[in-house]
Amino acid sequence: MSSTTPVSLAARERLRDHQAAAAKATAVYSSSLSRLDAVMSRRSKVVAEQDALVTAATAKVAAAVVAATRVMGEDVAASVLDISKAEVRRMTKETD
Repeated sequence: MSSTTPVSLAARERLRDHQAAAAKATAVYSSSLSRLDAVMSRRSKVVAEQDALVTAATAKVAAAVVAATRVMGEDVAASVLDISKAEVRRMTKETD
């Protein structure tokens, strides 16, 4: 069934405005999504770099504990470094 009444110019303009608004909203969403992907990618890279730095620093601490243990012995190293003997043993075992 088709209507014999023509669609008013105002109705057509409202439809065009609605379509333009929908297209703009879709473009904003798409742009925001791309920005989010880029930011998350950069964040992942930064976190990976920081994780590598933490790993390297942890290894240096363990090496320092091992060196202190070799010089002072396990009990004295634990006391001087203010860490448990179990932690000293763990670090010493991991580096052997």
